[in-house]
Amino acid sequence: MGKIAHNEYTVPIKGLSIGKHNYSFSVDSAFFKDFGESPISEASLELEAELIKEAALIKVSCDITGTVVVECDRCLEDLTLPVKTTAGLIVKFVRTEEEEEDDEVMIMEPTDTDLDLRQFFYDYVCLSLPLQRVHPKGGCNEQMIEKLKSLKAEDKKVKKEANSPFEKLKNLLN
Repeated sequence: MGKIAHNEYTVPIKGLSIGKHNYSFSVDSAFFKDFGESPISEASLELEAELIKEAALIKVSCDITGTVVVECDRCLEDLTLPVKTTAGLIVKFVRTEEEEEDDEVMIMEPTDTDLDLRQFFYDYVCLSLPLQRVHPKGGCNEQMIEKLKSLKAEDKKVKKEANSPFEKLKNLLN
């Protein structure tokens, strides 16, 4: 493995002294565009990361604050959401036999020189988003809401007009 491509979210760990190390990162819209199918179209986030290096592992804790723009689930317009979350990760350099896979544990080769935090940041920002992303009541695009209401009314009308098999059986009795 060894060296990975440097980017602004990579921390050099080769030669990092044992103890606490603080890093600050800014995440913008371009960061999320690199991930392709991201639910986030725009972002303005500040990440404060603390790395605590020990002999065989590094503990990473991160505070993430700012705003992101996603699509409203109801009207499909842009929706700005606040982000305020903390994230944690343990980076181990050797795998023990009894160790199980864990989302919060990253295994690296002892020869690796850099720790790329891009995926870690992306995952935790996305996980901090609410499951249902909608504008507060009255905040959705009114034209879209009216269109949805008319489609719902048409759907009900079609269902009532559709002949059920039981209706045809009733007609046989007459």
